[in-house]
Amino acid sequence: MLYAAEYWTTRLEPFLFPRKFILQSALKKISKNLGSISNLRELKEIILVDIVNTLQVLGGAIVFRHKDDTEVIYHGEIDTLEIEKLVNSSTLLEHPSYTCIEMMGHEAYTGYLIMARKKTNTLIAKEEKQWLQLITSYLEVSLENVHLIRKLTVNLQRFASQLPHEATAQDIQWFRKVMFELQEEERIRIATDLHDTTMQDLFFLKRRLSTLADKSTLHKSDQEQLSSMNNFVDMINASLRQSCFELNPHLLKEVGLIKTLKMYIEKEAYSTPFELIFEVGSSSFIESKDLPTKRHIFRIVQELLNNAKKHSQATRVTIKMDDTNHFFYMNYEDNGVGFNDNKGPELEIGASGMGIEQMRSRVLHLGGQMDFLTQQGNGTIFKIRIPIEEVIPA
Repeated sequence: MLYAAEYWTTRLEPFLFPRKFILQSALKKISKNLGSISNLRELKEIILVDIVNTLQVLGGAIVFRHKDDTEVIYHGEIDTLEIEKLVNSSTLLEHPSYTCIEMMGHEAYTGYLIMARKKTNTLIAKEEKQWLQLITSYLEVSLENVHLIRKLTVNLQRFASQLPHEATAQDIQWFRKVMFELQEEERIRIATDLHDTTMQDLFFLKRRLSTLADKSTLHKSDQEQLSSMNNFVDMINASLRQSCFELNPHLLKEVGLIKTLKMYIEKEAYSTPFELIFEVGSSSFIESKDLPTKRHIFRIVQELLNNAKKHSQATRVTIKMDDTNHFFYMNYEDNGVGFNDNKGPELEIGASGMGIEQMRSRVLHLGGQMDFLTQQGNGTIFKIRIPIEEVIPA
């Protein structure tokens, strides 16, 4: 009878205790998925979305408070600026509108799991808060792993940039090769995801809006509003296409390096706050090189322009390319504010995570040399020289 009672209780649990069953099922799913997380983007998509949907709250966030800044990963309707202020003022734990659980402190950060009010405008129940605390205990281990992966990645990139010239260190060629291949694979994966999901969703949204706008029963003002929304969807779609191209410049294989760069720089020129000049001399030798070599050069130009847009405050940027005497030459020059080069390899340019270290690493991997001259207030010059005859393929 006891075994029968246990059996039937288990079978009828979804009907007798539906909320408890939902929480337990979600806990099993989340704990299983935690093992596959390696970065913060996956933390949001795999874990945070499930927590918000399970609790039926307006939104949720995972916050990392570092010594110098605050990092917020969120999903749903939640005021991230307010969250940052509350975390930095240490008043979040007592806030009436949020349920906040502080995770185990780390030497580099303090973590918080934060949930907004439920969609019924009520706070999270006691049973659900206990469930959140259990989730938090799992999250602490996962966040520690993510932190270690990020730290290891930074150290690997720094190590890659400080390796000696490939000609004198043949035994570590594989290291740079693997690093760059992993980066390109991740970019291609993100570009494919955007194309197959978000851009397809926008396509169906546009069709739906067009169908509604064509209805003769709609008032003229409503039709104009729907048409305006359609135009806005087109703008988003165009922006996503550009992002996909930057992540995966497929035209390198189809039309070559120089034409791809001209198209990229021409589009960039519309959004840059400075005059953008691109000059090309001879390019026959560099166009004969393999696709990975061209991709490295494209990434270097991409990073230089990202830096110029975000940090240089320049009014003119010039990029010149030429191949002669068995070398490919690329010169970058701006008249911006420059930077303090005493910080050496710790400097980062742009927000792509590559930085000067990665640029130098790419040039070294191609058997080349990179020099830069900068001074605060006097602009920046980068000079890159890559041998054409003895380029090491990526």
